[in-house]
Amino acid sequence: MRILLLVVVGLLVGTFVIALGSGGGSIYVGLLTAVLGLDPAVATATALVTTLPSLVIGTWGYYEKKHMDFHKGNRMLLSALPSVIICSVVSFWIPKAAYGYILAAILFFVGGVIIFKAFHKKKAKKSGTAQNAPAAPRKKWETVAIYALFGILGGVMAGIGGMSGGEPIFAGLLLLGDDVFETISTSSWVVICMGILGASVHLIGGHVDWGAAIPLTIGATCGALIAPHVARFITRGGRAKWLEGALGVALVAMGIRNIV
Repeated sequence: MRILLLVVVGLLVGTFVIALGSGGGSIYVGLLTAVLGLDPAVATATALVTTLPSLVIGTWGYYEKKHMDFHKGNRMLLSALPSVIICSVVSFWIPKAAYGYILAAILFFVGGVIIFKAFHKKKAKKSGTAQNAPAAPRKKWETVAIYALFGILGGVMAGIGGMSGGEPIFAGLLLLGDDVFETISTSSWVVICMGILGASVHLIGGHVDWGAAIPLTIGATCGALIAPHVARFITRGGRAKWLEGALGVALVAMGIRNIV
């Protein structure tokens, strides 16, 4: 029964988080610690191993649909990867009590940015301006700042918390003017690169609970096969705006959960 439950959970999480351009590390860590009672270090290493196969499959699905902007993705990686390495090493010395507050602060900020972005687009439509008015900053230093800030935040989440780090990447790409489906596709490329690096560092000092990792991976991998189709459906028409707002609220809620 435990194995079947983990497969089903992996399927559901793998489908919807990869459909949102993320890896689901935060959900897996919460599940493994709260439900299965695993030590946070073990849960982190297990979550990283669980997300990688499904991320590879999901990313390939987005690549085949030719909506992946490697130029933007690689620029985001320039700031994300160094922070993944630094935070992965430093994480071994960070007090466990501080983890929740660090991650909550990032989730609050990123969730607020996404909610503001959704609200801003809705307001622009009401005022009679172009619905898809350019959201990308016109000044070069603003563009560079977005790449640096959101790449670093994604790296911190992946390095310290063992999470995918896709949420800040998603928010940053939205601010750069991508549509929702293109944002999901590009962020999946950034997330998989961060995930491979983060897993490599964390596995050196972490212990994987393979009894939990294998059934979760099986379910998540199956979910990743249909995730690109789910993403295409939920980002069509007006659903994209509701998706942005719902994701922002969900991130704020996750931040609250980390400190309560």
